[in-house]
Amino acid sequence: MFREIALHGGAASIVWGYRPAVELRAWRIWKHEGAWTLSGTIARVDKFQARQAPLLFTAPRPGGFWAWPIESIAIGESSLRAKLGP
Repeated sequence: MFREIALHGGAASIVWGYRPAVELRAWRIWKHEGAWTLSGTIARVDKFQARQAPLLFTAPRPGGFWAWPIESIAIGESSLRAKLGP
């Protein structure tokens, strides 16, 4: 099995229901010590919607999209970091 794995991409979103709470220009996901972590560069953020639950990270991929639930999120001025669920 993989000890470490990382994914990255361009445009992606964090949604609350069907509403985009955060739009990302670039993102990276990696697994470290059993936990999945997301970091990203923010293009646009709705701070009210970004504090709601449940939030879902979505990113396009060939043939569909990836989606992970967000367990916790920290939003800065131009970047964010989130702990992803299974």
